[in-house]
Amino acid sequence: MSWRHGRSYWAWVSLRDGSRVRRSLESSDRATAREIEKMLETLHARREWLLIEAAAFGPSNVGELYDYWRRGDGGLDELRAKLGDVNLSEHVEAWAGWAKRRANERTVEDYRKQLRVLMPEGAAFPRSMFTRRHISEALGKLTCSGSTARRYLAAWSSFGSYLVEQELLDANPIRSVKAPRNNPPREVWLPLEVVVRLVDGQPEPFRALAALREGAGVEISAALRVRRRDVDLRRSVVQVTGTKNAWRARPVLVDEWARKRLAAYIAARRFTPDAPLFQGATERQAWGVQKEAVAALKLQPGYRLHDARHSYAVRKMKEGADPQVIANNLGHKDTTMLWKVYGKYRPTMHDLARERMRAVP
Repeated sequence: MSWRHGRSYWAWVSLRDGSRVRRSLESSDRATAREIEKMLETLHARREWLLIEAAAFGPSNVGELYDYWRRGDGGLDELRAKLGDVNLSEHVEAWAGWAKRRANERTVEDYRKQLRVLMPEGAAFPRSMFTRRHISEALGKLTCSGSTARRYLAAWSSFGSYLVEQELLDANPIRSVKAPRNNPPREVWLPLEVVVRLVDGQPEPFRALAALREGAGVEISAALRVRRRDVDLRRSVVQVTGTKNAWRARPVLVDEWARKRLAAYIAARRFTPDAPLFQGATERQAWGVQKEAVAALKLQPGYRLHDARHSYAVRKMKEGADPQVIANNLGHKDTTMLWKVYGKYRPTMHDLARERMRAVP
């Protein structure tokens, strides 16, 4: 509560460390004093410490802060600039170099684009705007799916972590921003007999590439990196190197039907140990070839390259394969996601017993 002292009203101003200081509200009008009190409470709730501390200790004062406040966000932005607020937009390139030591270049480039949505290139973005409230508002303005919005939030959080490490922020405010919900998991998949038709409907090298993706659940980016030395046909094992995280580099077991097609492709060519199996092939080309095969075979039009992983996971779960093996092939850290998305396809003991009975001559 404010109180009258001399010609002006006074009030307590709360600071970031929990302490308070008494300051004049620079007004002798009771109604104006109440409005200034509400302003201070709002700025405190927003954690606008730069503005509050400038009013409490200078070079500004409470009355001047209130003048800028009445002009809305534009007025506050002007005051921040006047107070010499750090322009975070100037730190984006340094952050990108920092991020490249922690993630692959493609991820960092995506992060850079997503960060520039928050702070457009060429425009100032004051440090005092990097708050939970402003981030939440920016997140709410995105016109993308929940899963994509979460990737934006991850990019912004990476930048926040960098700012903390550089001592430009005391804490990363994005840690407390509620992330949007993920999209419902995509479960477009094809049964094995259709998958085999789709694989065989493509020319080489895309037939062998599709066999590796469909027969082992390998993501397209990792499949394109496979070299001859990575393939052990005798053990039906291929060593793949993913880029998303550490556990995406793993050995995968290849289904027998896919191993045969991979072996035929290798046998028809002379590869040196270090030679890439799919030299020159690109993800875009693989997508174009698959779309043509899907159309020619009159299959489900929306079947994507990534759906090979769904087909693999559903098929192996239906077969009763070891969930840890399936998760390893997919490059998951553990079986948590596998059970969450594909657990409903796991056969019951009754289903397994029935299949065994059918196999009895």
